[in-house]
Amino acid sequence: MAKLTSQQVNELANYFLVMAQAVGDYRYQNFDNLSKEQNIEIKELLEFIRKCADDLFSLSSSLIMIDVQTSLAAIGEVTNQMKITYKTLQDIQKAINIAASVATLGKAILNKDLHLIRNATEGLADKWKSI
Repeated sequence: MAKLTSQQVNELANYFLVMAQAVGDYRYQNFDNLSKEQNIEIKELLEFIRKCADDLFSLSSSLIMIDVQTSLAAIGEVTNQMKITYKTLQDIQKAINIAASVATLGKAILNKDLHLIRNATEGLADKWKSI
């Protein structure tokens, strides 16, 4: 079975929130028509669906942290390589492109956008590999 990405888990969590809202709306709109037992059953199911959403959001966060750890490792590798060899680049445009990639990564980190961080990290690594 394929592993879900943090983005996919986050999307699932949002789906569960929407479904919970629909169940809650139904319960509210039909409250007078529900028996006590039906009301309790729907309420318990609603609480469980909300808990699923919360748990999925938590799982998404932990998967994001794994993604961040991967990005940190990649950033560390490029940093070590740049420290040693960036000053020896002969192609000025490549030097500019790498500096621009570092700036893009910085913006992504400051904006706390994990998707952009991942993309910017990959972009920087790709730029570095092309030298």
